[in-house]
Amino acid sequence: MVYTNSHLEDWIENLYMEINITQPDQINFENIADALGIEVVFKPAPSFSFKYDNVYTISLDKRKTRRDQWDDFAHELCHLYRHEGDKNIMPKHWINYQECQAIYFSYHFCIPTFMLQKLKMTHNLYYDALLIAKTFKVTESFATTRLNMYFNKIRLIV
Repeated sequence: MVYTNSHLEDWIENLYMEINITQPDQINFENIADALGIEVVFKPAPSFSFKYDNVYTISLDKRKTRRDQWDDFAHELCHLYRHEGDKNIMPKHWINYQECQAIYFSYHFCIPTFMLQKLKMTHNLYYDALLIAKTFKVTESFATTRLNMYFNKIRLIV
């Protein structure tokens, strides 16, 4: 079986390589933001991102756990790097489409395929999800969803 990366998986791997992150223990959203020139602020409000005067900013909800902030960071990074447009005039269906893309992106950015493939997995979803949650500093449910995405793609290849 030969696993073929999607364009998104390649894009994420290239981005990580550009900022010299090759191992899960190097992943830290403040360091990523610093490497990409993104300002991160913490406020007691839902997370969001914006670009103003060529400055990228991600505001994270300081009431959330660090693991949930990591997911939010990745989600907002997708909006900054891969989406354009004013949501105030954008059709609702297009906003929903971009939100779905950002959610999908988050799973792949928080647990990059090129790093996931290097882990020794048991192929027991429960134990592998625990390993991945610990390794990539995400919640167990997040890890389980990402593993299902990965294993489903492998099943499609076979």
